[in-house]
Amino acid sequence: MKKIFIAFLFAAALVSCKQATNTNAIWLWSKFMNEVDLDEFHAKAIDNIILHEVAFERHGVDSTLAFIHEAQSRGMKVHIWFQAFYKDGKWINPVDDSLNRYKQEYFDEVIGRAVQYVKYGVDGIHLDYIRFGGTAHKHNPSEEITATGCVTEFCKQISQATKAVNPKIVLSAALMPEPDSEYWYGQDPAQMGQYIDILMPMIYFHCDSYRKGGRPWAQMVADHFATKGAPAKVWAGLTTYEDTETEHVVPMNAEKILQDCKMFKDSTKAEGVVLFRYGLGELPDLNQLK
Repeated sequence: MKKIFIAFLFAAALVSCKQATNTNAIWLWSKFMNEVDLDEFHAKAIDNIILHEVAFERHGVDSTLAFIHEAQSRGMKVHIWFQAFYKDGKWINPVDDSLNRYKQEYFDEVIGRAVQYVKYGVDGIHLDYIRFGGTAHKHNPSEEITATGCVTEFCKQISQATKAVNPKIVLSAALMPEPDSEYWYGQDPAQMGQYIDILMPMIYFHCDSYRKGGRPWAQMVADHFATKGAPAKVWAGLTTYEDTETEHVVPMNAEKILQDCKMFKDSTKAEGVVLFRYGLGELPDLNQLK
């Protein structure tokens, strides 16, 4: 009887460990929230849903929280996704160049939204557009106030504010994949990794100018961010579609997406994968990842 009980505890621990360490995620636009099959996600080991915050406006707070609770009841995690330095279709410059300061009032507005989501009981906060739109090098009014410093300071403040409400909240951020992202975007993974739990470089090697580098470039980028961004973990962002010469977006089948996922998990230092996005391409079965 004792051996049976110990075996039961061991099996339960394995299940708990699988849920706690799942590192597979998918970006979910709000309009698809009521269309997804949570059981299918869970069965295919896609247990982290990055849900856009517009869901609260589109579907209402109660319905969105019901969706979140349904996912959590399956052992899944829901991260609320929103744009940090982008609003109403326009980039926000968070540096007040003329006054040589960061725009704290804008910081407070965005951080306040994040704190509210944490109070709702979500599992994570995902920062998109936590960068400048290629103009970071133009917003360094002094040695003390810089674009890179601004991004880092925002990460620090949102980490402190959200973890004061829930120390277990998971903070993640979408990063541009260029290794010289400090100059263009103000994103220094070494600094951001001190405050953000998971860095998600968008390694979209099937698309646009990144296609030329192919898989070797994608692997290099994943390792670069994993090494430089420590202690943050790195989950590689990859597309569920590709661009071609004749069409801008061509959905990929599950097997091809799975092979991309395996490449990152097997051959790079990335610990997880993030699929962009639901609604394009087939859902792969990620139970096959190591």
